[in-house]
Amino acid sequence: MGLREVIKKTIREHLNGQQMINEGWYHGSPDSREIEKEGGFVHKTMRAGYVTDPVGLKKLQQRMNLAKKSGNEALYMELLNKVSGFKGHYTYNRPLFLTDKYSVAKTYAVPQRAFDYQNAVEKVYEVEVNCNKVAKIVADVDRFRFISIDKVKQGFIKSGVSEEEIDKLISMFNYHISGDKGIETDVIAAIGNWLGFDCIDVAGVLDSYHGGTVKSVVRMVLDPTKARIKKA
Repeated sequence: MGLREVIKKTIREHLNGQQMINEGWYHGSPDSREIEKEGGFVHKTMRAGYVTDPVGLKKLQQRMNLAKKSGNEALYMELLNKVSGFKGHYTYNRPLFLTDKYSVAKTYAVPQRAFDYQNAVEKVYEVEVNCNKVAKIVADVDRFRFISIDKVKQGFIKSGVSEEEIDKLISMFNYHISGDKGIETDVIAAIGNWLGFDCIDVAGVLDSYHGGTVKSVVRMVLDPTKARIKKA
């Protein structure tokens, strides 16, 4: 192999290595007008329902089933009234979703997603963000809408959360969801906020607005004001 070929090979390997590490972060907006007006990303809150005591609620439901089977309607109604005492609501920042693939971000930058789609101005932003505390979840070709419970659990454990704590939080926030479906990304964001993470990276996920077949990394920024739009 001649010197020229060696140089070309080295450059190719270097570029490939850079692409594997990260190509940058991108956010696809169906309507950029609000972002432009605010001069960047702002706080927006959302609420997640959770069960304050999953073990206690399960025991209560077992007693309700026994009362129903025995025909004890008065006891059943008495127990039913106690269910609301196990319900909680957690308010947290709506996450900003970024991707390391421009092509994936582009699929979200469609006016049809906007409330005022006829006047919407779609745009893909290149974004930079510093995350001091990051949870890393290896999704391994799961769809982004639902991530496997075990993959979410292992991601938080490897990011420094105890198994006991993450098991408790998954039971609290995912109590009413079938285990086969996994965990919704909004619920993952709520858990990440509860634990004090700045960002959650979901690697190897299949993502796009229509479902997607492109493998990418999705970064969930739990404080959107920390993300900055890169100037052209």
